[in-house]
Amino acid sequence: MLIDTHAHLNFKNFNKDRDEAISRAFQSGVKKIINIGTDLKESKASVKLAEKYENVYAAVGMHPTSLVTQNSKLKTQIEKLRKLAENKKVVAIGEIGLDYYHVVCSMKYGARGIEKVRKRQKEGFIGQLELAKELNLPVIIHCRASEQNPADAYEDVYAILSENEESRNNIASVNRTGSLGKLGMTKLVFHCYSGDLEFTKKLLKHKNIHFSFTGNITYKTKKEIQGTEKDIAEIIKIIPLERIMLETDCPFLAPQKFRGKRNEPAYVKYTAEKLAEIKRISFEEVEKITTQNAENFFGI
Repeated sequence: MLIDTHAHLNFKNFNKDRDEAISRAFQSGVKKIINIGTDLKESKASVKLAEKYENVYAAVGMHPTSLVTQNSKLKTQIEKLRKLAENKKVVAIGEIGLDYYHVVCSMKYGARGIEKVRKRQKEGFIGQLELAKELNLPVIIHCRASEQNPADAYEDVYAILSENEESRNNIASVNRTGSLGKLGMTKLVFHCYSGDLEFTKKLLKHKNIHFSFTGNITYKTKKEIQGTEKDIAEIIKIIPLERIMLETDCPFLAPQKFRGKRNEPAYVKYTAEKLAEIKRISFEEVEKITTQNAENFFGI
């Protein structure tokens, strides 16, 4: 039995067959699903869906791109998240983080506007990290760099996690304590992970950090990471299986067999099969260990 640790079943893509998609997942060997919030509205919908299904759980959070469109004060938004997180079916804060890709790609921001948006994203990320620590909930991180500098968002996320003023001011510096500052005890997962080899090695030094992979690892094309052509398999090979979880990120990133079509939780098995191929281990071992990882990480 597998666990889809990152789904967006409340999105409109599932309006016509949401119940059927969930049923297909459970019939195809999916044990549990974590449904993810991206803003206050979608977080509420995620909680509602989790209340309906015994084996569906919710994460609540504000995606970095949603922070740009919110007019209310950040403190007010986080208070609303706190109330949502009181629900017993909420098992994480997420997805939260930094997304510089969409900010730079947008034509409506000038240079000064981009910096303003990045500042708001950082403030929102820090505020939600503090909420997660206060509530003792794990964190689901979204991190996407700009095309111009494929390292920028990753380095800024690391600096924020380090909670070290020197590190924040000089994101190239490393926290010598070996833990991620005051958040060293907080469980973190980088969802849809696509960091480069060196950044991965840096994260691996911190035992509280996990990595989650989607259907994009089944794609035949190589992935450009930090300016060089790197096969994602090279990254996966150095990450211990005990630090890996599986996800679909549905309705996005359908595996190669369904590429271009809507993704759904039932397809998480194709990511598991590819992971087994890369690791040169059995599907059964991937199934067992990644499921244990997810249950331990989310406490489900």
